[in-house]
Amino acid sequence: MKKVLIFIAGVVTGAILMLVIAALIGNSSNGESSNNGMTFFEKEGDCISENNFEVFQVLDSGDALANEIDELSISTGLMVLFLCDEGKSYYDDQVIKVPEGKCAKQIGTFKYSTKAGFDKTVPIVSILNK
Repeated sequence: MKKVLIFIAGVVTGAILMLVIAALIGNSSNGESSNNGMTFFEKEGDCISENNFEVFQVLDSGDALANEIDELSISTGLMVLFLCDEGKSYYDDQVIKVPEGKCAKQIGTFKYSTKAGFDKTVPIVSILNK
């Protein structure tokens, strides 16, 4: 009888330990959700473009998803996220110009799900000196 009680106590202890570990893992992944899918680098990355960008969607947070455009205003296929900070506001079809001597540097990544259910990851950029 004593062996059965020890076995049951081991199973119960294992189950409780598994629930505690699952809760800890759940809390760590929720940390990214509370950050709205954004991950920031410790220091700025490389220049990814010197071209202008055209906003195609403004998120509820005020941040803007934009496509890089060439000198003929044709999309090159590069999609980025601009953060709404320092009183900036964005609107659909706005052209964000990159001044001479500056470029769009990657400062992080943004993960989101499209309405079609696809997961996408795009660079978060800021216009900074080269």
